[in-house]
Parts: sequence; C-alpha cells; structure tokens
Amino acid sequence: MTGRGKYETRLDPALWAYIDSVNAWYPPEISGLPVDKQRAVYARMCRAFHQGRPPGVRARDSLVAASKHGIPARRYRLAGAAPHATVLYFHGGGFILGGLESHDDICAEICAGTGFDVLSVDYRLAPEHLHPAAFD
Repeated sequence: MTGRGKYETRLDPALWAYIDSVNAWYPPEISGLPVDKQRAVYARMCRAFHQGRPPGVRARDSLVAASKHGIPARRYRLAGAAPHATVLYFHGGGFILGGLESHDDICAEICAGTGFDVLSVDYRLAPEHLHPAAFD
C-alpha cells in the first residue's frame, strides 16, 4: 500500500496518476500556509493543468447584477449549436480557492461534450468574505 488505504484497488490507475499529479503541485501541507500563498500555488497548478478550450467553444465574461454587488460570470457556448439547457457551474476550491480562470477548460469541456451552455459563477471567497457571502 502507498498510503491510499482501502481505495488502493478501488480507483483506476489513471485516476491515481492524476491524484498523484495534483498532490505533487498542491500537497496537503499547503493547507497550513496563509491563504494568499495557497491561492498562488493553486493558480500555478491550474495553469499547469490547463488544456485550453475545445474547438468551437466560445466564452464571454459578464457581470450579473445583484442587490449589493456584481457577480462575475463566464458563459460558454458551442458555436453553431442551439443549447437545450444551461449548466450552472460553481468551481471547486473549498470556498477559499479558485475562480473563473482555474476551471475555464473544465467548463469549456462540459460545453463541448454536452452542447449545453455553461454559466460559471465566480462567487466571493473566504476569508475576505465570510459565510454566507459565497451563497449570496
């Protein structure tokens, strides 16, 4: 066993390779650093993994008006396709990391793979914005 416990044989080797790659860029001990340093490491990792947008996917940034602030958002659309649905995407990062750039290619891949529009929302992050700011 390599510290993977009971999951060693339950996950595909390709998935383990991906997990190992993420941990090489963003090892668990990073969570003990100040938030600005965590974000810098996370951003470098996301740039390193970025595959670019699939052909035909277009993205447009906008600001969604809210009662007290604007919410940055990015809409992905497959050129020449009439979307039959919209996927509302909230990036990962535990409410302290990530944004529109960190998950750009993932959203573009969802759009290309489904033909649906994808609306990625750049919610406010903690600790600058305390709960429930991300949801507001």
